[in-house]
Amino acid sequence: MASIEEIEMARYAKELEDDVRHLVKKYGRIMGWDVPDLDEQEARRLILDALHAAVTHVGSDTKL
Repeated sequence: MASIEEIEMARYAKELEDDVRHLVKKYGRIMGWDVPDLDEQEARRLILDALHAAVTHVGSDTKL
């Protein structure tokens, strides 16, 4: 049986996914300002890699 925390987090899964999509779009736009011939697929990959690294870093933070 799922814990109350897992049930609560499941309620936010779609919102969390939407937030990540927003971050990818946000940083894609920012990169586009500085890189005239931006390869959008490569930029998306780099942004997702950076987000993954940030989540890993935050997840390993013992101060949380």
